[in-house]
Amino acid sequence: MTSPIERLVQQLDGEAGMSYDARAELIWIGPDAIPAIIDGLPTLGGFGQLTAIEVFEEVGDPRCGPALTQSLLEADEAPVGDDIFVAPTWMDRTDLDPEW
Repeated sequence: MTSPIERLVQQLDGEAGMSYDARAELIWIGPDAIPAIIDGLPTLGGFGQLTAIEVFEEVGDPRCGPALTQSLLEADEAPVGDDIFVAPTWMDRTDLDPEW
């Protein structure tokens, strides 16, 4: 059975109005919504993932902070050159929860 929070996470990928409403509700729920959002990330398309990032930023949960610091540190260590091709990919669970 899908929980109410899991349903809201799936709605992040819906039409603009539905997505905006789900975003607002998840922000209102706060840090308790973060685990369900992390679990749902692989099932979301690009729009849903971007909306999830907005929820992370608004909630300000510390589990989501190192989701970016670690990525920036790794990017800083990447080799640089005219013949190097970079293919960025979506962050995974470890970017959002360093204890994974």
